[in-house]
Amino acid sequence: MTKKNKFYLQTVLVLICFLIVFYILKENNERYVLCLFLLPVSLLFPREYKYSVHIFGLTAVIFSLITFGFSYFALITAVIFLSVIPAFHYFFKPDEIQSPDLQKQNNELKFFKEELLNEDQSLNEERLSLEKKLERIIQLYIISKDLTKNITAEDSSNALSAMLSSRTGILYSFVAVKYKAKNHLIIQSSLQHEKRSKWDEALKEHYQEIIKLTRPSIINSLTYIENNQVVVWPIIVDNHFVSCAFLIVEKNYAQTYLEEGSLFLPHLILGTKRIMLFSELQEKARIDGLTGLYLRRYFMERLYIEFQRSKRYKTDFYILMLDIDFFKKVNDTYGHLVGDKVLVAVSKILFKSVRPGDLTGRYGGEEFIVLLPMVSEEQVLQIAENIRSSVQKTKFNENNFTFSVTISIGIAKYNNNTTSNDVISLADKALYEAKQTGRNKIIINK
Repeated sequence: MTKKNKFYLQTVLVLICFLIVFYILKENNERYVLCLFLLPVSLLFPREYKYSVHIFGLTAVIFSLITFGFSYFALITAVIFLSVIPAFHYFFKPDEIQSPDLQKQNNELKFFKEELLNEDQSLNEERLSLEKKLERIIQLYIISKDLTKNITAEDSSNALSAMLSSRTGILYSFVAVKYKAKNHLIIQSSLQHEKRSKWDEALKEHYQEIIKLTRPSIINSLTYIENNQVVVWPIIVDNHFVSCAFLIVEKNYAQTYLEEGSLFLPHLILGTKRIMLFSELQEKARIDGLTGLYLRRYFMERLYIEFQRSKRYKTDFYILMLDIDFFKKVNDTYGHLVGDKVLVAVSKILFKSVRPGDLTGRYGGEEFIVLLPMVSEEQVLQIAENIRSSVQKTKFNENNFTFSVTISIGIAKYNNNTTSNDVISLADKALYEAKQTGRNKIIINK
């Protein structure tokens, strides 16, 4: 209830009490005294509520006239209430403090009040923004914590893609890795075949643009692929571009995940360093220290995986068995150090001749093995011929003597009617035939 309404209510209550007592009293003199009683009551009301005072005065005059008519008592009552009460209110009510600076100070206070309100609103908005950012950081921390459970690059990439793809506004996500010896990015996450094909082409076309990124960015030149925004989080380790996460997002969420990338990248970089260290240690356990090719044990593990994949999807692959001709003669003539140089040179030729995704290993001594998945017979023969001719053309200089070596190659094809051991056995038989029929040749076991 406002102060003004409160005084009006008090006025009504006083008048009701006055009327009740007035009709209870029977003597005129008593009623006259009651009318005069309104005088001190009216003086209790502040000057700004003068309407209450006027009502009391008018009430006293009317009831005096009703009681005494136009007599001496009615006249005295009228004079008192029509002149004395206003005089009391005017002369005895303290004047309001008047100051020339009051209005100025009031305006200043209003201005400060507005400033405080605006500042309070600004602080509330900033608080809400920080709360949202904190919530995002906590979510990203949980994601990065889950990612640390994976110790291989492939598992970690799949886990990251799955977690990001489940977030609001992200249609799907994948991770692409830059390999040292390749001038293009290779998609490492699981991705639908149709999408993978489109992105493989796009990554080759925009390779230079992507590897120059140093912070999370929106690449508008890739929008055409899905007709949505593409946000890229580049992972830079020791000033070298290692990999990047691609987020295909709805247009309204592009800026959100651009900001989240800046928050999340340090966690990704740390995780990537850990995976790289683990991969390096694991790679050393898989790779032959001399040639840099995979050891026989690891090659056989991968062969078994390829065997299972081919069996499931009903695809074929080829195995190449390779052996350096008369290698014992090289060791006996020039020494084992020179023999090692020959092994290294042949290994480099193998590595350069095969395709990305093919698997090359050292099967034993001077014998090598190559796994070629998803390839035609014509392509296999072309790869084998490139290896054979390159080895034959390579010259070795030792103690003023120049010599060269040749290599024999046996090839076998896996199909659904054979086992992984069978295909190696068939390739080995083809190699034996090549060596028995003159060496420096290619035999395919059909």
